Amino acid sequence: MKKIDLATYKRRGMFAAFKDRDIPFFSTSSHIDISNLKKIIDDQRCGFFLSISFLITKAVNLVPELRHRVINGELFEFQRIDPGFTVLLEDETFSFCDSRYFEAFEEYRRYSEIKIQEVKECPDQSTGEKHHMFFITSLPWFSFTSIVHPHDRLYGYIPVVSIGKYFQEGERLLLPVGIQVNHALVDGIHVGKFYQHLSDMCECSELWLSV
Repeated sequence: MKKIDLATYKRRGMFAAFKDRDIPFFSTSSHIDISNLKKIIDDQRCGFFLSISFLITKAVNLVPELRHRVINGELFEFQRIDPGFTVLLEDETFSFCDSRYFEAFEEYRRYSEIKIQEVKECPDQSTGEKHHMFFITSLPWFSFTSIVHPHDRLYGYIPVVSIGKYFQEGERLLLPVGIQVNHALVDGIHVGKFYQHLSDMCECSELWLSV
C-alpha cells in the first residue's frame, strides 16, 4: 500500500467535511442485468455466489477510491483488497469468511471453496484488523431496493457490498446489488464506476469466468 499526502489529496475538502460526522457513510442499490452471467454459470456449473463475488471483487478493485483506507489518521491506498463474505450455517446462523483476490477465476474458486468449508466446520465471528479487505453479504431470500448495514469506526472505511435475490423482468434477469461506503473517501461517481464495471463484466462474463 502507499501513503497519500492529505495536503495534496484532491478530495481533502470532502474528506474534512465528512470524516467526523456521526453517520459518515452513504448506501445505495441498483439492479444489475445478469442474464448472460446466469447462462454462463449454468453452462459451466461454476456456482452463482463464487462467480458473482469474483466479479464484484474485480469491479471493486478497479475503483481506486474503494481501495482507500484511513489508518491511525493517515490515508493509504492499497494496491489490491481482498473480499470477505458471510457463509450460512446449518443452524441458520452465519460465519464470516475471509477470501483473497485472484486474477484468475479458477484460483479464486478453489481457494474460496476451501475457506468456506473451513468456516462451516469452525465458524468465525471474530473481528480484527481488516483494512486490506472489503465485505460482501449475500441475501438470496429476498430482493431489495435499499439496504443499510451496521456502522462502527473499526470498519468505518471498508465498503460493504450486498447481493439479493435475482428476479425476472421481461427478458432480463436482474440482481439487486447494494453498496455502502464512507463519504469521506468515496463519492457517487466512484460508486457509479463500480456499478458500470460490474455490469460490463456480467455482460461479458464468459471472458472472466473461463475455467
